[in-house]
Amino acid sequence: MEQVVLLQGGMGDFLQCIPFVKSNKHGIKYVCVTHLKGAKLFFEAFGIKLESLSTFNSEQEKIELLNSLPRGPEYINCPRTQYFDVNPLDIEQPLFDNSKPVVGIHINGSAYSIKTQKQFGMVLKSIPAKVIKELISNNYNVIVFGLRHEIEPIGLTQSDTLRLVSHENPAKSLAYIQQCNAVIASDSGIKTMSSMLRIPTLVWLGDYQDFPRDQMFIDPYVSDGVMKVFRYKDVHAQFNQGIRVSKDFLQAVL
Repeated sequence: MEQVVLLQGGMGDFLQCIPFVKSNKHGIKYVCVTHLKGAKLFFEAFGIKLESLSTFNSEQEKIELLNSLPRGPEYINCPRTQYFDVNPLDIEQPLFDNSKPVVGIHINGSAYSIKTQKQFGMVLKSIPAKVIKELISNNYNVIVFGLRHEIEPIGLTQSDTLRLVSHENPAKSLAYIQQCNAVIASDSGIKTMSSMLRIPTLVWLGDYQDFPRDQMFIDPYVSDGVMKVFRYKDVHAQFNQGIRVSKDFLQAVL
């Protein structure tokens, strides 16, 4: 009986599944249930063929989709891996032609996650856009990651030391993380990619209990010294503290 592997969740979940999938392409069918925009393009970029792809926009839709899937001994959740041995994405042309180090910044969580957090009155993943302007420096280059509708309202102007990366295909944007010497990010797939590449990463993280999040995406990388975390209950009240932590982090790793 052919085994069926379930890929469910968002970008961070899938990144941790990529090593298994790329090593097990034959004799296995992959079924995906996700909220990730551009999921089809994402998997194509990794050379992964899906048996089926279903998307949801709410927790209720997610439950209904998962409950509609067949059950059986051949049906398993995809095994995860903490790090990439080799970057699974093609290397993009360098965005900068100077010798300065590069800092990647990402301030948004997924639209689905933010919608769910608002619904349950949780601390939001998104962090203020002014984080970017506070961290721009003459000492290093900056790549700002995000969807076009997230980045454009900030009013940033690209320059020799500032680039904006916003592709319809999320994997295309992820490919530029390899160019970063450090990453400062919200709790998003960007920080998972940088951590899996062992790039020093600081995460602005909502301070609330989330055991799956911490066990899969935070604690292992913190324990290994790849990731540091700034936890906040009120991101606006603690903003200046977060900027100090971020600048201290960059000074230490660059």
